[in-house]
Amino acid sequence: MTRLDGWKVLNAGRGSDLVLAVDFATTGRSDSSFSDLVPLLDPRLTVWETRQPDTGAGMSAADYVELWAREAESSGRTVRAVLGYCAGAVFAGELAARLADRPGQDPRLVVFDPETPDPAGLDRDFAAMMDQFASVLSADEVAAARQAATAARAGAPDFAAFGDALVAIFREQAGAAFRREGLDEDLLGEFAAVFRSFVSYLDAARQIDPTGAWRTAVAVNSRQHTEGALLAARSVDLPVDHVDLLRSRLTADAVGEAVGSLASP
Repeated sequence: MTRLDGWKVLNAGRGSDLVLAVDFATTGRSDSSFSDLVPLLDPRLTVWETRQPDTGAGMSAADYVELWAREAESSGRTVRAVLGYCAGAVFAGELAARLADRPGQDPRLVVFDPETPDPAGLDRDFAAMMDQFASVLSADEVAAARQAATAARAGAPDFAAFGDALVAIFREQAGAAFRREGLDEDLLGEFAAVFRSFVSYLDAARQIDPTGAWRTAVAVNSRQHTEGALLAARSVDLPVDHVDLLRSRLTADAVGEAVGSLASP
């Protein structure tokens, strides 16, 4: 198979059908991911998950969709479903619509706790990232970072500027801890680059109005309902916490029901 730049293969499968999953999955995050969900699905399915550009800086929503759609289209496979998690559900709707314009393609759209990015959500994501460094940062340093984030959110003129401020706060707080612990600061730079790429991904998603696409979707919802789920054509409510949504057997069953039999014989 030709090397994929925009996708990573979560399962090679055995059929000609293709399932696409849109998410910004990073190592060490507390939320479950499609890597947790795929082993619970039909093993015959070929499942690809979005691979993020190194920085995403300057990329528009159209750039992201073009990157992902071009390789899916050139694969020659039938895209039977597009899945999207959280903000990935925004891109998933746009990607499904793009693919549906091609003959023989009519992918079903399934979204999981769909939401449009906003500063409050980015603030939560930043707090979760800081918590990942609890073994390196002191409680005071984590608290200082969160206070600085609150101030930055109040003073930032827009979403992108708030994201830039959070990257700077992370580098300042974590940088001091890395130096104190004698840790490699190149590693700190890598973490900062991943978060900056995440901000670019979210900022690009804000360029898309997902309303029309989500009205055709099946929304699979955790206990922590999102407003986006209210727009879906059909909702499946599960007694599962948000962080565990993609590692639950209940979710896998809901996906199987929503998309039907996907694998070719």
